[in-house]
Amino acid sequence: MINRSLINKSIVESRLLLVCCMAALFGFCWTRVWLVSQFEMSRFQTIVEQFQQFERFFPVPFEQLFTYAGRIALTYDEPIVVVCISLWAIARGSDCISGEIGRGTMEMLLAQPVSRVQVLWSHVLVTVAGTGLLAIASWLGVYVGIQTTVVEEPAPAARVTIPWFGVEFPNPLAPVQMERVPMRERVRATWFVPAAFNLFSLGVFGAGLSTLMSAFDRYRWRTIGIVAGFYLVQMTLKIVGLAADHLSWLSRLTFFTAYEPERFVSVAIHNSERTWSLWFRDAQGLSVLGPLGYNLILLGLGFAAFVGATIVFRIRDLPAPL
Repeated sequence: MINRSLINKSIVESRLLLVCCMAALFGFCWTRVWLVSQFEMSRFQTIVEQFQQFERFFPVPFEQLFTYAGRIALTYDEPIVVVCISLWAIARGSDCISGEIGRGTMEMLLAQPVSRVQVLWSHVLVTVAGTGLLAIASWLGVYVGIQTTVVEEPAPAARVTIPWFGVEFPNPLAPVQMERVPMRERVRATWFVPAAFNLFSLGVFGAGLSTLMSAFDRYRWRTIGIVAGFYLVQMTLKIVGLAADHLSWLSRLTFFTAYEPERFVSVAIHNSERTWSLWFRDAQGLSVLGPLGYNLILLGLGFAAFVGATIVFRIRDLPAPL
């Protein structure tokens, strides 16, 4: 049974970081939607198409960059969003064991009538709950941005009617008129729920990995360094795997391959029945993982790491405080 006092302690220790990350995600996602409304991508379509060879680095075709939904979906791949969720996950995961040991508070905690499992999982529950709140904050930022943003689009061209014949055709000499259209008439906020859930899954994996590394170590700074280095290697593997066809197998060795929020938004828009599918058959009739399948990989690895951390923490000898 989880000790309520331990949960309260974890909440108090992490609330400032949580509030700051939530505010950053909410504000950035709202601002990002507004920025999308300020640029008419059709004007840059010819330029973007000149970089067609770089399309392999994108999980969706370039054509989707010319739509409001496609550009808003890129919000979840922005460094600020990934850094915020990773900052929370690594900070909380590294603090639960090596952080307590490094501060000399672990012996004080275990001197109380609580078990090691209770100490660890009180941290885990607060961390996972906070990860969920961060994902919700990101989606709420997108939602508010969609509800409050207005875009300017060319109005329907003026038409000329030929008397007696009743024939109408566009007037090419008429000046182009712009009209203001609410973003909510072009984009649905529900399309981005799969992206927010994918962000949550990424955070759970990062928290699980950090907790596992924390269970082996006594210095929080070293735990953070190991996890940050692992993130860097994983990102490098994904970039190299996308850059060279003969090295594409490297993409299977990185957890970042399971983080594809833009692709899941595209599925929600064009194949809504597959939005929460575990797997489905593609155009060639092959079985491929669906959005839920990718998320379950991240969630499964994350909770497996939490279980591994529990086993290690139960059997390890705690070092004497410095």
